[in-house]
Amino acid sequence: MGTVVVTGRPGRQLSTLLHALGAGRRALPPLPPLPPPVAGDVGAVRRVVALFGADRPVQADPTTCGSAALVMLAAAGDPRVARWLATGEAEPGASTAPELGWLDQTVLDGAHQATPTTRFGALQQAVKVRSNRRALLGLSWPSGLGTPPWGAQRVARFGAVRYAHRLLVDTSPGQSGPLLDHAIASARRGLPVPFYTGGDTRGGLGAAVPRHVVVLTSPDGVALEVYEPSVGRMLAITPDELAQGGSSRPAYGNWSHVTWVLLPVAPDRSPPPG
Repeated sequence: MGTVVVTGRPGRQLSTLLHALGAGRRALPPLPPLPPPVAGDVGAVRRVVALFGADRPVQADPTTCGSAALVMLAAAGDPRVARWLATGEAEPGASTAPELGWLDQTVLDGAHQATPTTRFGALQQAVKVRSNRRALLGLSWPSGLGTPPWGAQRVARFGAVRYAHRLLVDTSPGQSGPLLDHAIASARRGLPVPFYTGGDTRGGLGAAVPRHVVVLTSPDGVALEVYEPSVGRMLAITPDELAQGGSSRPAYGNWSHVTWVLLPVAPDRSPPPG
């Protein structure tokens, strides 16, 4: 991850090209019919971050920002995951959270002796293996390229709520407006929303693809903030900032655009796919 300096004429993003070719135009399902925010929903991500105390829940390596976001999402929606991160304790057998079932037994056996940060890193790696499996025409997605949005969609969950990935062009209000409205409404109702961020061709071709993942949430049902895994902190952001792509933002991991989004679409009682 790095900072993109944006100067001169507007650049292009991969999402812009894909949208021009017809991608990202599927109708968006409505928000699930969930009740308004209640205690225990709004601010859930912030509470998981607080479990780490003086340590910070940072991504394990430069390729696991997406995995860190997915673990944070799971922990915020499932106290079994949050408890394991904080203490190393896991329920046995069928009571274990799906994500904990993806860990090697050696990791589970040594979890009590590890720190929350170490447990967080181990779970990131396990989630990355699961999300990247069969994500490239039936083959594993290259590890060095992080986690693709469609792979993240396969394992993303907040309790029983599942997610759908959508391309987002934040320089096109007609395309991005409904998606951002959906994301903001979700966050304010207590449903965190992972965002992929990146740059554009002003920073070179390598900057024009999705480069980082953060999680949009709300601490109180009104204000907005993101969990930013490269620093392991909650950073404030406003709806206007989300709607105005092109400026480097700390909340984007110092990138300048939202390029993809995972939106909560419906409750689901089935476990994440294998």
